[in-house]
Amino acid sequence: MKKAQLMQLFLVIVLITLSHPVFSQLQRNFPPDSKLGKLTAVSFPQFTINGQKMIMAPGGQIRGVDNLIILPSVANYIGTVRYQLDIMGNLHRVWILTPDEVKAAEHQGQQIPAPKKRFFFF
Repeated sequence: MKKAQLMQLFLVIVLITLSHPVFSQLQRNFPPDSKLGKLTAVSFPQFTINGQKMIMAPGGQIRGVDNLIILPSVANYIGTVRYQLDIMGNLHRVWILTPDEVKAAEHQGQQIPAPKKRFFFF
């Protein structure tokens, strides 16, 4: 009886060890209507993406690099993000990108739009 239990334990350990690389290959799939942008300022509920001020929609989500939800009131990230707007033009979802995801987006031909040039304070 002990030999059978030992063999089962060994089999479980082997399967867990072999399945680990599978989980490291998971990639986040972003909606097709999401856009690439540069987040430069956060003052909840206002976010500045690509030089344009946007307001977080009610129920909006911010997801970190580990795909966990970050509370908008404590989000202080500045960098490249992918974002999705709702029907009213407010931020619906924001994903903070890893460096690999930024490279993959640039490799697919997506570029971060340059901020609009302004004359003085306009």
